[in-house]
Amino acid sequence: MSFSIESTIEGVFTRENNKVKKLLTNYLDLLFKWHNVSNIVSSSDNEYVIKREIYDSYQLNNYLTGNSFTDVGSGGGIPGIIISILNPDKKVILIDRKSTFIDFLTLVKAELNLDNIEIIHRDVLKSNICLNTETVLLKNFSNKIISKMNFEKKFLYLMKLIKKSKQVSKAYMLTGSPVLELSKECLKEFDVNTHVIPSPFFETNRVVAEVKFENTINS
Repeated sequence: MSFSIESTIEGVFTRENNKVKKLLTNYLDLLFKWHNVSNIVSSSDNEYVIKREIYDSYQLNNYLTGNSFTDVGSGGGIPGIIISILNPDKKVILIDRKSTFIDFLTLVKAELNLDNIEIIHRDVLKSNICLNTETVLLKNFSNKIISKMNFEKKFLYLMKLIKKSKQVSKAYMLTGSPVLELSKECLKEFDVNTHVIPSPFFETNRVVAEVKFENTINS
């Protein structure tokens, strides 16, 4: 059977209404076409992207709290665009440092009429940016500053950075199993809860790390 975005969306997102499915289908159509030129997602296997990247972002939405979200290092909009589609009444800010991603996100916002999205072109690790949403989202975020760090050092670096923005009450990181092996010292410094996302498609499962920050406006 040949792959089609529409049939895969129908099979994966069975509980969503037709409007949401249509928006997801249109987004993925743009994503895959742009990827063919600019290489903006992790794989050229479109079915894999839907069943791993999009599905896991979809499941991430079940754990989120707050009325406003910042997707740091949004890339091609995973998970930020998915979250904006599922939460049309909530503000979603997409931040990325690369012009290619910013151009794509701007196109998606216009084509899908996603009025709840704001797009910011900036490197959060090289600026004193203040994140002004209740919740921050991270997925596979990295750049030259932290790319050579082990997972725990990278995790601590990012959480300390986010904590500087006093309006942020929680951060959610969609990641892999190394987050389950954080040291006791790390867990003492940050209030971390983990949620394994059972995958109906793969043997390995992603994990959502939920970090609550103290001494914030919303705590």
